[in-house]
Amino acid sequence: MKKQSKRLNKKLVRVGLITLIPLLLGLGIGAYYSVVRDLPPAESISFFAPPISTKVFDDQGNVITQFFIERRELTSLDRVPQYLKDGFISIEDKRFYSHWGVDILRFFKSMLINIVNMRIVQGGSTITMQLARNMFLTMEQTIMRKLKEMALAIRIERAFTKDEILEMYLNQINFGQGHYGVATAAEYYFDKDISELTLTECALLVALPKGEGYSPYKRPERAIQRRNLVLKAMFDNNVISSEDYTRAVNEPLGVVEQKKQRRVGEYFLEEIRRYLELKYGPEFLYRSGANIYTTMNTRMQTAAEEVLEKHLVKLEKDQRLPHPKAEYDSIGLADTITAIPYLQGALVLLNYHTGEVKAMIGGRSFAQSQFNRATQAHRQAGSAFKIFVFTAAIDNGFTPTDIVLDLPIVLEIPGMDSIYRPSNYDRKFLGPITVKNALKHSRNLVAIRLIRSIGPELVVRYAHNLGVGSPLLPVVSLALGACEVNLLEMVSAAGTIADLGDRVEPIMIRKITDKDGTLIEINNPLQERRISPQTSYIMTDIMQSVVNGGTGYRVREFYKGNAAGKTGTTNNYSDAWFIGYTPEYACGVWVGYDNNDRIFRGATGGFASAPIWGDFMARIDTLQNKEFPRPSSGLTSIRICSQTGLLARPSCPEVIDQVYIQGSEPTELCDTHVFRDRFRQYEEEFEKIDESIIEGY
Repeated sequence: MKKQSKRLNKKLVRVGLITLIPLLLGLGIGAYYSVVRDLPPAESISFFAPPISTKVFDDQGNVITQFFIERRELTSLDRVPQYLKDGFISIEDKRFYSHWGVDILRFFKSMLINIVNMRIVQGGSTITMQLARNMFLTMEQTIMRKLKEMALAIRIERAFTKDEILEMYLNQINFGQGHYGVATAAEYYFDKDISELTLTECALLVALPKGEGYSPYKRPERAIQRRNLVLKAMFDNNVISSEDYTRAVNEPLGVVEQKKQRRVGEYFLEEIRRYLELKYGPEFLYRSGANIYTTMNTRMQTAAEEVLEKHLVKLEKDQRLPHPKAEYDSIGLADTITAIPYLQGALVLLNYHTGEVKAMIGGRSFAQSQFNRATQAHRQAGSAFKIFVFTAAIDNGFTPTDIVLDLPIVLEIPGMDSIYRPSNYDRKFLGPITVKNALKHSRNLVAIRLIRSIGPELVVRYAHNLGVGSPLLPVVSLALGACEVNLLEMVSAAGTIADLGDRVEPIMIRKITDKDGTLIEINNPLQERRISPQTSYIMTDIMQSVVNGGTGYRVREFYKGNAAGKTGTTNNYSDAWFIGYTPEYACGVWVGYDNNDRIFRGATGGFASAPIWGDFMARIDTLQNKEFPRPSSGLTSIRICSQTGLLARPSCPEVIDQVYIQGSEPTELCDTHVFRDRFRQYEEEFEKIDESIIEGY
């Protein structure tokens, strides 16, 4: 019986084992696949790339901002100091170079310690496991996540060498304050290249990933304690000597002071960001590590922001405007608000030879309103639009000294039972006046007569041809700026005239490369002839008179160099413009309220905007003695009477040298001052007679 019982027991054990082993194996395989089924394959691990900051450079090659989800700059392991590598290994994973991704002894030791303390006191993750978690997993503290972390660590160890794993780890770590990777942390905390770090600096960086509670700025005492703990681990691990340890623990943290700096050119940079996100997508913008080389000149941008704010504050103070900006700075407004209740301004500076936008201001506070008034706002141009009326007139037969009547005019509006009575700003009439003087003093009634003579359709074609992209209605009131345009296109169009009729499309980005320097985009806009150099030069000559004694005379309070431009004011004083250029740059200034309220009575372009333009150009233009370029042929210069536009007589009271397109110059002598001329001849004859009589005696 005993033998039969033993045989039966053995049989049951065999049956049990036969049944249990497959069951356990199946459970094990099932558990394994439940752990690894969502993990990335080995090839995905090989191609993994952490998010890298996209750097934005100014025109001098200086980094001005970064677009990022994680602020990170990659570095190679051979540039990382040995102290930094040894520090992380000493404190995080002493057997890093000997285990296969999971340190079994450390793992079970940490589990035992945690069980005894009934809470998580010590982690058992190796450097490889931490890398696996940072690359592909979450921070949730569950058994399943830990198993996935271990399985993924083993895969990583099979795909990479130990040095490659350590390099990825050092580039992946979060060092607080939104900075990821050792290279980024070295720059942020010590303003140093990663290769230049000292022992104590390396030890502090090793301490920081522990958490924000060890920030050297917020909790310097705890940061020192944690740094010294790292140094003790390095000493215990025999990677530093006792002398090194003693010296290092007594050194200060040595972090640089972090000053909160206002970012220069925020509206400019937002235009860049929108363009990149629209064309290349958010993944490229925030994760690719691309390099964006812009056209912004930081010095000019800073000067523009200072000058614009200075003059707007002065206007608010002098005119006692009801909504000074200072009241809202302390309150703060939502980013979504676009209609800001205080006075606004915009400015664009363009190198019209290259098309590069060197400075752009879209408002007084980007934090309070991201609406760009230089590119997104469409406002009536007022008399600034006369630039196109007079350009079209000069290019179609008119000369600067042709006489046009500055007298009242009443027009019937086609299809409507109403009439249009334009008037001059000063409600006065100067009678017969030259084309040049009409633009110099911005005579509205002359502009109306010119546009009626050449046709509003032609003026629209010229405006679009020169660079205005906004839709324009071919109506007579267009001559007085009854259209909505943006500041950038007005500056660009003026730049076409300044560059002797050559149009260059404005650009804000020179080139884009990927993180390895491979070219992605390059912008080298070509010049395209839009109007003749002769017409352009004559318009420059006419618009110089606007600055030299015309409506833009206040420019001369600040800027003494050669300049041409045009003021612009709308009927209700709700928009004040000055669009002008020098031999180097075209620049435009706009001042107004977002809701089209009146700025104040008398807020003309000449009063509110021209001084801003002049002050800014005086700060940035280093070539104030440079002359405007003149075409080598096709022009002639003669002396004429400024009142009649005819060849000057000796008796004409005001004589000027005027440039004409060859063949269009006047050939007749001034007939208004002919009697003065004859009277002078009689005086000269009587003087000769008197002299002869005296000699006879």
